[in-house]
Amino acid sequence: MEILPKEAEIVVIGAGLMGCSIAYHLSKEKKHVVILEKRNIASGASGRNGGQVIQLEGRDKNPDTIKARLAITKENNRLLKKIEKELNFNLEYQRIGSLDIALNQNEWNDIKETVRIQKRAGDSEIELLTKKETLDICPLLTDNVFGARYRESDGTINPFFLTHGFAFNAMKNGVKIFTGTRAKKIIRNNKRIEGIELENGARINAEIVVNATNAWSYFLCPEIDILPLRQVAVVTEPVAKLPVYPMEAFIDGDAIFTTTQTRSGNLVAGGLKTQARKREMHYDETVDPVEIAGSSAIFKKIFKGLDDVCIIRSWSGTMAVTGDCLPCVGRYPETENLYIAAGFLNGMAYGPIIGKLLAELIVYKNTSIPIDIFSPERFYKKNIGWPEFYNYTVLAEFFERV
Repeated sequence: MEILPKEAEIVVIGAGLMGCSIAYHLSKEKKHVVILEKRNIASGASGRNGGQVIQLEGRDKNPDTIKARLAITKENNRLLKKIEKELNFNLEYQRIGSLDIALNQNEWNDIKETVRIQKRAGDSEIELLTKKETLDICPLLTDNVFGARYRESDGTINPFFLTHGFAFNAMKNGVKIFTGTRAKKIIRNNKRIEGIELENGARINAEIVVNATNAWSYFLCPEIDILPLRQVAVVTEPVAKLPVYPMEAFIDGDAIFTTTQTRSGNLVAGGLKTQARKREMHYDETVDPVEIAGSSAIFKKIFKGLDDVCIIRSWSGTMAVTGDCLPCVGRYPETENLYIAAGFLNGMAYGPIIGKLLAELIVYKNTSIPIDIFSPERFYKKNIGWPEFYNYTVLAEFFERV
């Protein structure tokens, strides 16, 4: 059994996808890294999602953020193509495309406008599909579909395998991972990192600290108001191979998602009727029966012939969101040698490349791709004014207002 060290060159807090990716890429630079995780590897949002690798999720209509996001997520896609071989790990990565479907005229108008802006911003891959074109590639969809936004190079990945692949290879490179070890406080003195105080009162002195706790980052770095956001998903029994894709849509005003089939034939969907709750209740991972019924109804509402498919499992997971829906990645303001990588709604589209870029920033003080758009400065000591009760849908309306 590993003994927790009293000193470390770099401490990464959080053994989710971001933490394990950052630690792995730092280990490739011969850095001595310790990961602290209060539960287990991939026990948070990294193990509680559908594994969607969607490079431009949501309907972003800001040309500047579209360009900046795509520069990073496209590089993430390129990295995913070779990371499976590099890690020597079966990641179940499928590059099969994604759909953002419209189920009414208003949604169709919104998708058309989104695609127009994306193309104007230089996104040459995004396609607008008519109803016929959408049903041609996904005949399982309801005939009520109006059309869709499509990206051929999107896909899905097994989030457990990706996170554990990074963790396993990081450990091979000398990284020490301590699970069941909660970081209570980042110790700072005169705007400089000194180390970590653990829940049991122990202390680890560290030269550099990385906060990669996503929805839990606020407890360690409260100057940046990163909001927890709970989401619910269900899993079906294994079914025969179907022409399904990672999908986004709005049903009855709620933002929903589906994924492709797992290797064993299961389907995953979620988001419909997820309850609006107060902030502290978004860390509650129990699932209400109404939420299970809501997410289960997705299969009936958007697919043909899946009315009677059996639901075998459900879960909830806590993602994170910032004041502009973009993560905070980089040097933490006013504290030397403290870094943050948190605020991710869609970690699978960022995990490998963010680990690489943050490792570059720590080691070389610069990055091979600009990450200014993710600067933690933009929300440092700023009051966002979040809604008291919220879910994904409430936040979507909030962002439209602000």
